[in-house]
Amino acid sequence: MKLGKVIGVVWATKKVPQIHGCRLYVVQPILENGQDSGQPLVVADPKNIAAPGDRIVFVTNTDAAQAFDTGFAPVNASVVELVDDIA
Repeated sequence: MKLGKVIGVVWATKKVPQIHGCRLYVVQPILENGQDSGQPLVVADPKNIAAPGDRIVFVTNTDAAQAFDTGFAPVNASVVELVDDIA
């Protein structure tokens, strides 16, 4: 699991059926102290829980595909939780 901050929205008029209704965001990976870490990436939000400006937890690779209710979607990264606070 990785931390990130939603910095933008991706609009796609055509999507594969597995991700219809799923929001896509541009996410900046961050460290625990909030400092940027690496390049921004597109992350799917299968539960539609995030919004621009939110800090999130996201997963990549096989875990990202399994974050969908169907158990599979052709994505490389998915939102799994919102971050309230980092202590």
